[in-house]
Amino acid sequence: MIEPIMYLGLGFLAASLLALVTIPSVHARAVRLTLRRLEAAIPLSRAEIQAEKDHLRAEFAISTRRLEIRLEQLRAKTTSQLAELGKKTATINRLEAELVEKTATIFMLEARDEALKAELHAAEALLAKNGAQVEQRLAKKLARIAGDEERSVLADSQRIEIVALKTQVDTLKDQLAFARNGRFETAGAE
Repeated sequence: MIEPIMYLGLGFLAASLLALVTIPSVHARAVRLTLRRLEAAIPLSRAEIQAEKDHLRAEFAISTRRLEIRLEQLRAKTTSQLAELGKKTATINRLEAELVEKTATIFMLEARDEALKAELHAAEALLAKNGAQVEQRLAKKLARIAGDEERSVLADSQRIEIVALKTQVDTLKDQLAFARNGRFETAGAE
């Protein structure tokens, strides 16, 4: 049982020695790569530093300009929306005014309708009250008109008789005149 523990200990010792030998070379490589990255990131001359500043300024100017353009677009959009909102508000106000006017007209027409209904009921009551009197008056007027028509027919028939009698009188006068003329002619021939 000791033997496996010894092999385990020897293996651990060998691994530790191997790690001690390789760790400095791995560490040196990591340090070397880190230095390269730092040197690449840090400019070496003033011109490179100025170029880096100019590059940052240019990026800032570009981003600022993009923000300004976006802001102008948003302002234009807001302005157009406000204009549209103003138009819609004006339309709403106009429609509300029309609604108030039409509501007032409806109330006025309803009041007029009620007044006309009241007048109609009053007229119906008056008609019911005066209906019998009106019917009596109409009957009297119809009787008078019928009497007038009878008189008119009688007058027309009498006129016709008068004309007929005048015609007979004229005929008789003509016959009388003819007979006198004939008598004078016969008396003058003798």
